[in-house]
Amino acid sequence: MKFLRTAATLLVTAAVLWLLLRRFGGGSAFAEAIRGASIAWVGISLLAGCGCVLLGAERWRLVLAAMGYTLPFGRSLEVVLATWPLAVVTPSRANDLLRPLAVRNIVPLAAGTGSVLAEKALDLVVLLLFTAAGAAVQGLWLWAAAAGALTVSEVAVIAVIAQNRAWLERLPLLRGRREAIEKLFGAVVVLRRAPWRLLAPAAVSLVIRFLTVAMTHALLVAVGASVRLFDTTTLWPAATLVGIAPLTLAGMGTRDATFIHLLAERGAHANPAQVLAATVGYSAVGTGFFAVVGLPFMIRETLRERRG
Repeated sequence: MKFLRTAATLLVTAAVLWLLLRRFGGGSAFAEAIRGASIAWVGISLLAGCGCVLLGAERWRLVLAAMGYTLPFGRSLEVVLATWPLAVVTPSRANDLLRPLAVRNIVPLAAGTGSVLAEKALDLVVLLLFTAAGAAVQGLWLWAAAAGALTVSEVAVIAVIAQNRAWLERLPLLRGRREAIEKLFGAVVVLRRAPWRLLAPAAVSLVIRFLTVAMTHALLVAVGASVRLFDTTTLWPAATLVGIAPLTLAGMGTRDATFIHLLAERGAHANPAQVLAATVGYSAVGTGFFAVVGLPFMIRETLRERRG
């Protein structure tokens, strides 16, 4: 079943990208934009991507620290890179849920899982607020309202779950395991008792969001797309939000189509083939490159699990 879901997601991703290529100038215009890309600007995008990875490892450490656990930065980075290759074949970065397995000798599995869920929830709130602000500045009031409503909904759901955890104890896998449930919701407990302790990881998430904008804009400049930094900053978060939907691998296709649509809606005169080259390049830099870098770490973690 898992293989079929992955295969279906891969087919949808390929179909969406094919439709985009066919719609915006065909493969020749896309290939020309890629061939003419500035290596220097691609390098700048890659540096911004490296910053995202390093800060992502630090953000996880900060969430764990708020829960009372200490994870060395080097170990956090190793685990983040080790799970990165799976981002190529899993939608919505579900691969991050494997991180707690690698550090269960330092952080209990339930607490580690809770830390990743809390990190993702926190990052989503930051992205939603970033999206709402950008859309409002652009006058895209429907997008702004939708992002705002999703923010309120997420916070409300977390609050409801935190107040009604008893139902978890009735689940077969968690029945009678009150301590595991408490550890799973450790970050929520911290948020209720000392919300200021999550300000640091939230600030890191915001910096990461700006770095993803920098990655994208550097690639737009690299291929010669006439897109203002203002438009990239205010519209790319909305495209990123759409890309989170588990429809395609790593948001490829859906994120690209949304960004091109939003640029057109705001009257930008950028060449769609060039924009598509830049957004596909974002997937190559932000996901593909670090998936390759992470392969040795993934192999090492796999061998370590088998030995022990």
